[in-house]
Amino acid sequence: MVFLYSPDTVLAAVAIMNLDEAGDIGPAAALASLTVLTSVVVCLLYALATRVLLRKTQAWRNVARH
Repeated sequence: MVFLYSPDTVLAAVAIMNLDEAGDIGPAAALASLTVLTSVVVCLLYALATRVLLRKTQAWRNVARH
């Protein structure tokens, strides 16, 4: 997988650490929470898409068993 970003882009993990070191605990916690929430949503969408695609492409397996 390739992630494209410019040298000026600050990664979320680095931004969280910078905020924490600057004493901005609230914004750091909020950004960390959003990062985790985004990860959970992406994982759930991936699991749903995988289940739907497997059900459609592997339907012949269920027919062969009966």
